[in-house]
Amino acid sequence: MNVLVVEDEPGAREAIVELVRELGYEASGVGTVADASDAIVRLRPDVCIADLGLPDGDGLDVVRTAKATGHDCAVVVLTGRGSVRSAVEAMKAGAHDFLLKPLRTSQLAAALAHLSERHEGGRGALAEGLPEAPAEGGLAGMVGRSAPMLEVYRLLTRVARSNAPVMITGESGTGKEVAASTVHLLSRRAGRPFIAVNCGAISPTLVESELFGHEKGAFTGADRRRAGTFEMANGGTLFLDEVTEMPPELQVKFLRVLETRTFRRVGGNEELDMDIRLIASSNRDLAEAVRRETFRADLFYRLNVFPLRLPSLRERKDDIPLLASHFLSEIEMKERRGFSSFEPGALHALATHSWPGNVRELKNAVHRAYVLSDPPGIEAEAAEAVLSDSGTAEPRPLARDEEAWPAVEVRVGETLQAVEKKLLTATLLAVKGDKRVAAELLGVSLKTVYNKLKEYQLET
Repeated sequence: MNVLVVEDEPGAREAIVELVRELGYEASGVGTVADASDAIVRLRPDVCIADLGLPDGDGLDVVRTAKATGHDCAVVVLTGRGSVRSAVEAMKAGAHDFLLKPLRTSQLAAALAHLSERHEGGRGALAEGLPEAPAEGGLAGMVGRSAPMLEVYRLLTRVARSNAPVMITGESGTGKEVAASTVHLLSRRAGRPFIAVNCGAISPTLVESELFGHEKGAFTGADRRRAGTFEMANGGTLFLDEVTEMPPELQVKFLRVLETRTFRRVGGNEELDMDIRLIASSNRDLAEAVRRETFRADLFYRLNVFPLRLPSLRERKDDIPLLASHFLSEIEMKERRGFSSFEPGALHALATHSWPGNVRELKNAVHRAYVLSDPPGIEAEAAEAVLSDSGTAEPRPLARDEEAWPAVEVRVGETLQAVEKKLLTATLLAVKGDKRVAAELLGVSLKTVYNKLKEYQLET
């Protein structure tokens, strides 16, 4: 494999060229965009490693030049920590990946090994060889062909090729975990574990042990060594769902792990290396959480390298028939009642609903209509009855000026879990069981409310 290094600083350029050669590849170097353009045509390199800052342009110009020649040359851009956003823009423009300065030998070796497999037509080419346009109906585990979703697929396919952290945002029910799983499936880590952690569902006293693991005897009940999610996800992808629910004290430790790429089990002294792809998600306003100081700004910038927003179902209503048919097929495969379609009136009812709960609400509505209908098609009456049910109605506006909320009695010495359970129970009683309103009052996600109800075995 032939590698072209584009770096204007002579010492750095020669060092990278020598390092590439030590890794077993052919390498040459140039110092400007103009020289790079000439070398791409003349040498036809398989890979260009280009600095973002060059005397007569930047790494984006090298990306454009490589694409303009029609030669299959993968471009990897080099950037400092302060210019990560520019590197992400370069990836959107067609760059394959980006590497942070100071350049680590292990990172360069891993990136070139993957590109070498692609160049030779090996298994590592799978993610790279995926089409920019998704297959009929969607991409991997995602369903939809609307314009907003095609843009999501384009960005997902692009970012999957890199190792950049991804921050997925969107309303509850838009499919953030499915999107994270799709990034993993399209990446070079697809054969390794995908581990999802709901940061709002773990007990505050156990969250550190859940993430980092613990040694035998680290605390009461720790009768054996236990691997945490970082170890279980080694070599693969770790998905942090509802990351804004992470306790402040854990955010500090988590930031250290991201900076050092090492961690310790609770009660242990051994530093363990971390090799994972990080994907995080939130349905809350991250910038607002930073302003309110409930989420650390430095951690936010570490995780928000490649932001990806998922559209609400209201923004992609053209996908409703396709999604509904997909969910009907899934349900029919399990229950085998003989359903194959929707009556026109049923699809009209689904298409005109406001869908405050997004794709998750649509899936549940299709399932309930399936139960209420007789084969072979979902009946219009059943769909209308399901959608008029109070469980799918728009949430009532939150009256923040209400002064009649009941007080919750707390005594010194009560556990945090006991206080949390009291507060959740009282809040739900005050809002007549409306979990959306309770979540907003408590300043947590709707998913966290459901998880806490399950944890405390409260009536849902």
